[in-house]
Amino acid sequence: MVSVSSVKQRLRREYFRWLHTRAVRAVLKTQALEVGSMPFILLSMVQKRDVLSYLAALKSFVAFANPQRIVVVCDPSIDARDREILRKHVPHVEFRKADEFVHPQMPRGGCWERLLAICEYATDSYVIQLDADTVTVRSPGEVLEAVSTRAGFVLGEQSGQSLITLETTSNNAKADPWGQMHIQGYSEACMAEVGLPAPSMYVRGCAGFTGFPPSATMFEQLLDFSSRMSGRIGMPRWASWGTEQVASNFLVANATRTSVLPYPKYGTPDTANEETAFIHFIGSLRFLNDQYEKTSRIVIQRMVAANYSPGLSS
Repeated sequence: MVSVSSVKQRLRREYFRWLHTRAVRAVLKTQALEVGSMPFILLSMVQKRDVLSYLAALKSFVAFANPQRIVVVCDPSIDARDREILRKHVPHVEFRKADEFVHPQMPRGGCWERLLAICEYATDSYVIQLDADTVTVRSPGEVLEAVSTRAGFVLGEQSGQSLITLETTSNNAKADPWGQMHIQGYSEACMAEVGLPAPSMYVRGCAGFTGFPPSATMFEQLLDFSSRMSGRIGMPRWASWGTEQVASNFLVANATRTSVLPYPKYGTPDTANEETAFIHFIGSLRFLNDQYEKTSRIVIQRMVAANYSPGLSS
């Protein structure tokens, strides 16, 4: 039986979703992006329902860090009209189909295609993965520094985080039986037992915003990691939603000079303050209130009022 409380909660979420959808349409009034000069590739996997949100996320970030290349890995839901909109606002966008990035020994779906795409582009380029449900509100100084020094970065979950050993990772996960009910916690509990190289590190970060320095061996690392984990817990479970984030966290933790971005300067809307530069509106918090709508509206209004031309600020 559906409770009155759950119905009210669903209606509230739908209302705030509607507010955001209405607000983000204004991004279509902003100017098209110019090709940037910063030495990195900005890559995102986009589905149809997130096209306008992606443009807001992209343009708010590019206002501070305009890359030489922008790549969109298209979910199968992206159609010709979506591509037309994206091309109008990002004339130099590079479209790739998600099914270009599959491997018989790795899961499909759950953003695994995105991670395989990152591996391809990171062979000789710095790659930043940007989710469509993010908004950049101030200059991301730590990210600019990471790009300039070719160091990895990852979005954290709490303040004071750092890279940790696989043994610590598994011990932390095993101490939280409730957390192991989710595939991420279960995978982390097993991680020290699958025979990964002894010096390997891990970070409990978020794949929604991650910087990968160039690496000629990233794909081989991913294939080895995925094979070991699927061998331990079984491919059906390893293919479930959430494992791509585990793999992304492992890869970035073992990249060159990776650091965890300071939290909550880079974080979620529930912890944002006057110093926050980057907000990830993750699903559980996205439409609890009107914060996503208001934040998106403010940054889009800035773009329109300034006769938006981020190519000049790169």
